Amino acid sequence: MNFHRESSKEAYDVIVIGAGLGGLSAAALLARSGKSVLVIERHDRPGGYAHFFKRKQYTFDSGVHLISGCQNRGFKGGQAIHRILDALGVMNKIEFISVDPYTRAVFPDFSVEIPQQLESFVTTHAKIFPEETEGLRRLTKVCLRLCEEATIADQTFADGGAITEKIPTFLHYRRTTLTEGLDEFIDNPRLKAIISTLWPYLGLPPSKLSFLYWTIMFIGYTVDGAYYCKGSFQNLANVLVNSLQASGGEILYKIGAKRIDVEHAKVKGVTLDNGQRISAPIVISNADARQTIHSLVGTKNLPDQFLRQMDNLKPSISAFVVYIATDLDLREVCTTHESFYFQNFDHEQNFADTLAGNITWISITVPTLVDPSLAPKGHHLLMLTTLVPYDVGESWRSCKDRFSKTMLDIAERQIPGLKQHILFIEAGSPRTMERYTLNDMGAAYGWEVSPNQIGPGRLGNQSPLAGLFFSGHWTEPGGGVYAVCVSGIKTAQLVLGLSREKQLWERLESQTG
Repeated sequence: MNFHRESSKEAYDVIVIGAGLGGLSAAALLARSGKSVLVIERHDRPGGYAHFFKRKQYTFDSGVHLISGCQNRGFKGGQAIHRILDALGVMNKIEFISVDPYTRAVFPDFSVEIPQQLESFVTTHAKIFPEETEGLRRLTKVCLRLCEEATIADQTFADGGAITEKIPTFLHYRRTTLTEGLDEFIDNPRLKAIISTLWPYLGLPPSKLSFLYWTIMFIGYTVDGAYYCKGSFQNLANVLVNSLQASGGEILYKIGAKRIDVEHAKVKGVTLDNGQRISAPIVISNADARQTIHSLVGTKNLPDQFLRQMDNLKPSISAFVVYIATDLDLREVCTTHESFYFQNFDHEQNFADTLAGNITWISITVPTLVDPSLAPKGHHLLMLTTLVPYDVGESWRSCKDRFSKTMLDIAERQIPGLKQHILFIEAGSPRTMERYTLNDMGAAYGWEVSPNQIGPGRLGNQSPLAGLFFSGHWTEPGGGVYAVCVSGIKTAQLVLGLSREKQLWERLESQTG
C-alpha cells in the first residue's frame, strides 16, 4: 500500500479521525453528498475492530464474527448496512454469505442450534420446551414490535416527542434489563439461558444488559439475517474507503491527530502528529471518546455538564482471542459458523468468572465453514474468544500464554486432537486491542450497553462544541458493527443539517441522479 502521511490539500469540509466502520460510513456518505472529506487513520489499514490480518496463507478477522442488515429484507427500519452500501452504489462490490443457523449454544448436557426466521426460532425451542411455546411466540412478537418502534422513537425524540403514542412498547421496555424482559415471557431457567446465549456479543450478563439493545441484535440476526463478509470483514471497510475515494475523498494511513484545533469555541481543523495543520469547520471523531476530549480537544473547550456525563459513563469489558489454523476436518465437529461453550446455565456466574479473570467459557468461530477462501484447501481457521477485563492483576505480557493455554484446553475438549493439528497459533489480549485501536483498556463495545448507556444515554453524535461530532461505539446508538454503521448515518445526517434520515437518502439519490 502506498501510504500518505500528509494531505494533498490544506482545507476540507470535513475531517474524520479514525477509520473504524462508524467513521468510514459517515465519511463515505458525506463525500457522496458532495463534501470534501479527509480521513486520518493511525493503523496501516481501515476498519478498526473489523480489520483483518494475514499470517502465512491464512486470512483472519481480528474481531468481527457476524453482522446483520446487509440485504434488502427484514424488519421495518432495519437493513442499515444495505442502505449505506446501496446509497453509495457499491452493493455489487461486496458479497455477504448468509449464515443459518447463526450460532450454537452448548452446555454440559445440552446443545441447540439457533436459526434465522422468527417462526423457526420458536419451533426449534418449542420442540425442547413445549410448555414455553406460547411464551416464545409472545416474546418474539414483542421483540419485533420493540425493534420497529425503536426506529420510530429515534425520530420521535428528534422531533420533540410529538408522537410518543406510536411507541408504547419502546417506552415500556427502554430501561429494562434482559433478565427482566425474559422473565415476563419465559419460566424455564434453562430456556432463558439458551435465549441469552449471545450476551457476550454485547459484553454484559442478562441482569445488566439492555433488553432493548439485545432485542435489536436478536431481531437483526433472526429477521434481517446473519451474514459473513466473503474474504473477511476487511472488505466491508475497503468498499467504504473505495467509495470515499471515488467521490473525491482522501484517507491518510500511519499518521495520527495530535490535536483538534479550536478557536473562539469552534472547531477549526486538525494538527497531525507530523505538524501539518489542516483546516476544516467539521471534525468527526471515531476515536476513543476520553482520548478525544482530554487529549485532542481539551476539557476547557467543553461545558462541565458534558464532561460530568462522560465521566459517569462506564466503559465496556475487553476480549481475549486465540487465532488458530488447523488441518483437521472440522465440518463434523463444528456444525455451525460459531458455537458458545458454557460450563453451566448461570450466565451471571459465567460473567462473574470473567470479571475474576477465570476462563470458564469460550466461543469457537470457524469462518472457513462458510468461506473456504480464507485458508488453503483442507485447512480451517478458528477464533477462540472470551471476554476479560483489562486488569487481571498482572501484565498481559506475563499471563498471555497462560490464558491462551486455558482456552486451548477448553477447545480441545470440544475438538479432540486439535492440539496435535495446529499449523499456526497467535493470541490477542486486551492490551493488543488497545494497541491497535487505541480504545482505552481495549474496550470492545465503547461504553457498556446497559439500559442507561444506550441511545441518548451515550454521548450524542453532535457535541456541545461547534463543529465537533462523534461516530462509532462511544456514541449513539451503541457498540457492534451494525450500531456503529447507524452512528455513521446519524452523524452524516447531522453534519448536513437534515432533520430526518429519509432526507439523507433523498439527497444522495439526487446527487447521483
